Amino acid sequence: MATLDFARLRNQTMTDGQDSEVTVNTRALIDKVLARYSSEHTTLRELIQNASDAGADKVVIRFDTDPSLSVPAPQGSDEPTLLKHIIQNHTLKRLIVSNNGTPFTAADWSRLKSIADGNPDETKIGAFGVGFYSVFADCDEPFVVSGDRTMAFYWKGNTLSTKVAAVPQEQRSSNTTFSLDYRQANPASLSYNPSKIPNLPTLCQFLATSLTFVGLQSIELYLDAFKVATFSKKMSPSTDIRVPPGLRTETEGGLMRVSQVTRQHSQIDARWSNVIASAQTPPKRAADIVQAEVRNAGTTLKSFFSKFSSAQAPAKGAKPLPGPSHGERNHTLSDDIFGVSEAVIFLQVCTVEVETRVSRSFSAEIERATKKPPPRRTRIALLTSPYNDPSTSLSSGSGTTTHLSSKIFSDILPTKSGRIFIGFPTAQTTGFLVHISAPSLIPTVERENVDMNARYISTWNIEVLRVAGLGCRISYALDMAEIQAMASNSPVSALIPRTTYLFQQYTTNASHPSTKLGEAIEEAFWNCSKERSIDILSSKGILPSRRVRMPAETLSFLGEVPMVPQELATASVAFMVNLHNRGYISELTMADIRNGLESRALNEEELVEFLKWCGAKVEGNEIDASGIRNLFEITVANIDINSEEASGKILPLGGISTYVNAARITPTLPTPLDTIPFAFSKAVPVKQLQMFGWIELSMVRWLRFMTAAPQLQEFCTSEKLACHVLGLIAKSWDQLDAPSKEAVIGILTPHTIMPTKMGMRRPEESYFPTVKLFEDLPTVKQFTGSKDKLLLALGVRKTVDLPMVFDRMRNRDSTQQSKKAPWNHVDLIRYFASVIDELPKKDLDRLRQTPFLPGEGSTVKQGNLFKAQDLYAPDQAILSLGLTQVKLPFEYRASSREGALLLRLGLKQWPDSVTIANVLFRAGQSNDRQLYTLALEYFLQNHYRNGYAAEIKQFASITHPILPTEQAPFPTLVASFQCFANEQAACLGYAILRADLRPHAEKFGIQRDPSIKDCMQRLLRQPPKTKVEAEMQFAYLAARSSELDQQRSLINEISTAAIVPIFRKYFLDPNCSGFEDRTIRQAGKSEFRLHHFEAPEAVFVGRDQEYQGILDYVQYGAQATAFLLKIGAKHEPSSHDLAYLLSKSPSRFLNTIGQERYLDLLRKLADHAGNLWTDKDLVRTLTGSRLLLGYRDIKDESRKVVLTEEDTLDDLEDQGMHREFSLNNANEVVIVDDVNYLTMFREFIIAAPQEELLEEFYARFGVKKISELVKADRRIGVIVRDQVPAQKLRRDILERARLFLHEYERDASSKSIRHDAKWLNSNLLVQCVSDISIRFSLTDRGVATSSKRTAVITRTRGSGITLNITPKYDTYEVSRELIKHLINRPKQNDAIALERILTESLRRLQEKGINVERILRKKEYEARIAKQQELEKELEDQQRLAEQAKQAKPGASPIETIEPHTPEKGLSMPGAFGSPDNTEIMGNGRRSPDRGVLNNWAKKLGFKTTPSASPAADGPQISRDLQATKTNIANAIKDCRPTNMQSIKTKVHQDPTELDRGGYCNGEQWENLHKAFSIPYSGRLIDIYFGKQQSESPKELYQLNSFLPLVFGLTSIFGVNPDAVNIFLDSSSNTVAFNMNGSLFFNLAWFISLHFGRYGTVEGRLRAFDSWFFTYCHELAHNLVTDHNARHNWYQQQIAIEFSQQYRAALSGFLQGAQEEKYT
Repeated sequence: MATLDFARLRNQTMTDGQDSEVTVNTRALIDKVLARYSSEHTTLRELIQNASDAGADKVVIRFDTDPSLSVPAPQGSDEPTLLKHIIQNHTLKRLIVSNNGTPFTAADWSRLKSIADGNPDETKIGAFGVGFYSVFADCDEPFVVSGDRTMAFYWKGNTLSTKVAAVPQEQRSSNTTFSLDYRQANPASLSYNPSKIPNLPTLCQFLATSLTFVGLQSIELYLDAFKVATFSKKMSPSTDIRVPPGLRTETEGGLMRVSQVTRQHSQIDARWSNVIASAQTPPKRAADIVQAEVRNAGTTLKSFFSKFSSAQAPAKGAKPLPGPSHGERNHTLSDDIFGVSEAVIFLQVCTVEVETRVSRSFSAEIERATKKPPPRRTRIALLTSPYNDPSTSLSSGSGTTTHLSSKIFSDILPTKSGRIFIGFPTAQTTGFLVHISAPSLIPTVERENVDMNARYISTWNIEVLRVAGLGCRISYALDMAEIQAMASNSPVSALIPRTTYLFQQYTTNASHPSTKLGEAIEEAFWNCSKERSIDILSSKGILPSRRVRMPAETLSFLGEVPMVPQELATASVAFMVNLHNRGYISELTMADIRNGLESRALNEEELVEFLKWCGAKVEGNEIDASGIRNLFEITVANIDINSEEASGKILPLGGISTYVNAARITPTLPTPLDTIPFAFSKAVPVKQLQMFGWIELSMVRWLRFMTAAPQLQEFCTSEKLACHVLGLIAKSWDQLDAPSKEAVIGILTPHTIMPTKMGMRRPEESYFPTVKLFEDLPTVKQFTGSKDKLLLALGVRKTVDLPMVFDRMRNRDSTQQSKKAPWNHVDLIRYFASVIDELPKKDLDRLRQTPFLPGEGSTVKQGNLFKAQDLYAPDQAILSLGLTQVKLPFEYRASSREGALLLRLGLKQWPDSVTIANVLFRAGQSNDRQLYTLALEYFLQNHYRNGYAAEIKQFASITHPILPTEQAPFPTLVASFQCFANEQAACLGYAILRADLRPHAEKFGIQRDPSIKDCMQRLLRQPPKTKVEAEMQFAYLAARSSELDQQRSLINEISTAAIVPIFRKYFLDPNCSGFEDRTIRQAGKSEFRLHHFEAPEAVFVGRDQEYQGILDYVQYGAQATAFLLKIGAKHEPSSHDLAYLLSKSPSRFLNTIGQERYLDLLRKLADHAGNLWTDKDLVRTLTGSRLLLGYRDIKDESRKVVLTEEDTLDDLEDQGMHREFSLNNANEVVIVDDVNYLTMFREFIIAAPQEELLEEFYARFGVKKISELVKADRRIGVIVRDQVPAQKLRRDILERARLFLHEYERDASSKSIRHDAKWLNSNLLVQCVSDISIRFSLTDRGVATSSKRTAVITRTRGSGITLNITPKYDTYEVSRELIKHLINRPKQNDAIALERILTESLRRLQEKGINVERILRKKEYEARIAKQQELEKELEDQQRLAEQAKQAKPGASPIETIEPHTPEKGLSMPGAFGSPDNTEIMGNGRRSPDRGVLNNWAKKLGFKTTPSASPAADGPQISRDLQATKTNIANAIKDCRPTNMQSIKTKVHQDPTELDRGGYCNGEQWENLHKAFSIPYSGRLIDIYFGKQQSESPKELYQLNSFLPLVFGLTSIFGVNPDAVNIFLDSSSNTVAFNMNGSLFFNLAWFISLHFGRYGTVEGRLRAFDSWFFTYCHELAHNLVTDHNARHNWYQQQIAIEFSQQYRAALSGFLQGAQEEKYT
């Protein structure tokens, strides 16, 4: 939508509009203003503020009352009683407020009666000029007296008026008084409802608070003639305060700078009548009395109610509270209302003087909003509550109602929250416990909040708040300086309460209702520092916070680091958190701790505390282990201090790595130097010690320390120390791991550390106390915690050494005179059995290797002794197997001690399975059936008892033949891996276990079946030779298909192996014996014999044997068939199989299935060619095979054909030919894509079947098309003289080609167009020649033939083509040649269709449904656009030549003759200049040469239509050009045409005329026009169109009476058809006029806006006619040139020049006697 020019319309409105005043309903306006004032005491606040602005120091407030109509006044009462009556029963009548400020000036009186005309004095608070009008909330007609004048307000309907008069001389004073009669106190008012006296304590609280920051000194409150209360303020002289040097004095925005800071103290005195304290207190209700008694009862609520329901005596201790009697209560009440009470409160105020610096623009914006400029200097006051003891009151006073002071003064001090004061307190809090008085803050209109939204006002207010934040920081610094002054005489603990109070004052709380205000103050408070630091109280006094650390636990070893006292931090958590978050204070850092530790050595108590602190920190993840180690590196402690010698031992913590576990090592024993003494580590949990990186002092490490000098000497000599150490080792022995035990053993065994009854010995030289075999053995003495495990581990012996035993026994036998026999093997067995558990391992091993046992068996000789491991336990069955067993005189029992000893020495209880297998093998070799049977039965019967199942792998791995089979009798045996349990495996030649042993096959480790892989290998090595064998083997393998599924590689291998036997019929007759051969005749008896073996993948098991005789079909049972299918056989051959087989033997296929079925096979393969060609190996096989079926037509000379009239054969059939099929390679066959070529060379080529599917299939093999093999040599005769047929044919082609291509352009096949008619116009040349012949040669056959043609196309240089025709050409041949250049992939039907379009007449084509006229008109329109573009280019060439002519030599001819040249190819659209319709064709088909660029340009404009005989025949060139211009102008006028469209989309209107941009058009318009109505004018109906936003009726458009005569007067001057002229109205459009396809549209809105206002004057009318005359010329020029360019401008000028005479002649008539025609 067009943009509306609001600036122009506003100027027009201000020039021609009608004046009127804005009316204001004053009453409604005041009501809306008062709606913003919703707070209590608004009227008093505004009047007191006005008094302060007037410089008053005293304000008197008086409420006049009306007596009660129901309660009479007490007679003869004293003043307090009467005042109480007034307070309780009277109603308000009038409010009178008086002040002693400067009387009103004339300007003040003027502003008083003007709403929103505020005080322009920037030092005053009043700004908006609406505050006074708050009096209308309660009063309708206020009255004001000031100085010598009065002003009375009164209403005239809804209009407020005033009357001003002078005060009589005798009544004049300097005071200003406001008298406000309450509206609701007037009985005549409809809203009569008199108000009661306001709550006086609350009113006093408001007045006392109001006095805080205003410039008044006293306020008095009267009720009638009674003075109810008086408030006065006193100020001390101000003291200058120096701004701390670390603070910035300029605000962040740069608008304000602090120039001076002062502090002063003030006090507010209050005095009030006691009666106000209780006069308005409501009497207590019964419910309140009950609640009070409940609170005072001291018991539960249940006990209270029980008093009313129970008659029991009161409980002990529940005494009734004493209460005053009736008389006492009356006396107290009487005392309360008499007299007055007084109170005083002391304040300290810090005042900040501020200088402002704002830009002029900023000042102007503030003045616009507030009616006053921003002040150059201002001040901000801060009121803080001074610190006082919590037990004392903030105020002091006297009187019976002194308690009321707490209420009166409650809002003065910021004890709960600070507030913003703009003269009076607002609803906005500050966030600090500080009242901030900032008169320069700009509030909202109702002055309850600070304006933080308006752009410039909010910027100003934020700057003022930043000054307030800076002031708070200065106040904080002053208070902190006072605390610092006290620090010299007071301990830090005494300063904490005062500092806590100060921190809480400046602890940030969210301000409300606006949080932005508090945030601005807080940010200024903290950001005014030049560095991030603020003075705070620390353990070392007042210090900058950057030097103080956050509180930590009290640590004696860090006494020199200043930290915040814990009590202070706890009481001021929020302040401390803010300090920390803002970076003003940091936590205790490692650097601080390092400095404290490096400064001195720790004593023992500090060391313990330091270790405990480190443990807590590392466990709480506050310090990591590396940090702790760094601290330990610099920490040194002085321990073991001797008080007498004043010396001790230095303990560096950096060298400590272990600690003592008192539960394992006695702390009093010596420890290594890198072990922390237990006295210091016992207070630290073990977990923390370990987190230090310390480890427990291990027993191994400690023992190494104890066995090193100088501790070793005492350890080896002191039996007491040795017993102590050994006791500790024994105590922790079970907790030691194996490596530690080995280490302990290695450390102790070399030393004499074992106490025995024979002295200190090495462990291996010592014996257990229980060893009593000999008396003189060194047995170990008992020690605390002694354990056998430890003694055994150290090498203490429990038994005597075997050599010693044998030696001592021999010595004893030789010395004693005893007849007792020496010990035999039985005695040895019994002795060693008794000490078997105590025998050392090496003794037991030695005993195993000693042959001392006799044996029993068939192979044993007398006196042979054996090792235990070579014998078996006694058993008769074992003897029968020929094995040797131990010979014992007593019964052998494995559970006895003797049996256990023998078994440990290696005695075998029974033979293992390998031994049994050896027995079986020996029996087989010796043909001992009895031994074989015994051994086999022993194995089977004792299989489970002897645990042979666990030895199954060893048994199965035996390679000796030990098992019988079904195939061979005993003693022929096989190994267990050579036979199987499944008897079906015998079909593959495998040995099968004997039938009676098959149930026990698993015991022998025999597999049920051989491995599937081995089975397949056997099948590959020896395929079945009979059908029965094949059936059995294939069925057996089918049963194992699940195993085969897991061997995919095996399946792939077997599928290609020749394992399937193929049986063929074999004839037995000697005359024709042999396998069946279809090429010869065979008969007689026959049988099926094995012919060959075939791979499974080449075998088929289907029933439908379509290719029987070619493919191998087999038939087996279901299981065998399933196996074949699994390994690659198929039911029927796939296309891939057929292709492969066909490539191997194509002739066999053709001979077997015949020609038709062979073609069907090829079609099947063609359907799957895409998949077949993915197999590259198959493709190579196919392309190398002679499998392509082709045919050749051979002339049959023997057949003579006689044609008759009744012959029904088609002309195309040649009865003298017969077709011969053959199999060929790809290079021997051709694809017939041109039937003519086939006809020419049919005897010399082998053609592929003419089916599209098969042709595409053959093309994959590389078969070439016949058109690629035939070479055509065109021979064109000479050009004939008569070229008329060529010229006519070219015109027909250019005209009809559009009709032919139109159908392609309409649908999606437009992409099929190769060249369009434009291309033909520029590139087609038609010439007539004498004759045309073409010689066709078959390149690879050496055959050629010739034929005559009537049309042929040849290419010329570039992209042009030449159509050569004979005088009697065939239109079909022309079409066939042309179609190749028009369509990308032409079909035969396309040539026929083009032939019909070229030969049929346009009328005939139109009858057939071809829209000839519409198509040609469309093309003419396109040609016209192309013509205009070409003319524009020619005009540029003309201008260039004109410039060259100016620079030519003097005397040269102005127009030079240009030699003929080839013209540039231009547009050739229908109707375009230079198109074939108006271009003459020479004898050879080319255009005639032009004689000059200017002449050529004029010719293309249409000025020159016939060639001239000589250059001088046509006269001067310029004359011809001007004549052509006139002709074009006439054509432009004729091209104007009417439109019958109901709605017009102006987006397609090209080049609308615009006047608002300094040009004419903007290219596009988006608004739509629609036809609104038609009106009669001069005997015809004129169409009126409207834009989107127009809705005027015809009667409202009276301007048409002037516009229509103007437009149609110009229409008559130009001679334009009046029906082509239209009027439209669109006020929102920038379009003045536009031309749509010759229809002219003029905008009435522009005439109304620019010309109608002055159309009644001669000047105005002349201006209107001139403007619209040139607009008309502009739109007429668009009939010649569409775009805005130099040509369009030139034509516009020429049209104006052409019709200027007529226009001037008609203009005088329009001006003198023009009568506007009225329309009906």
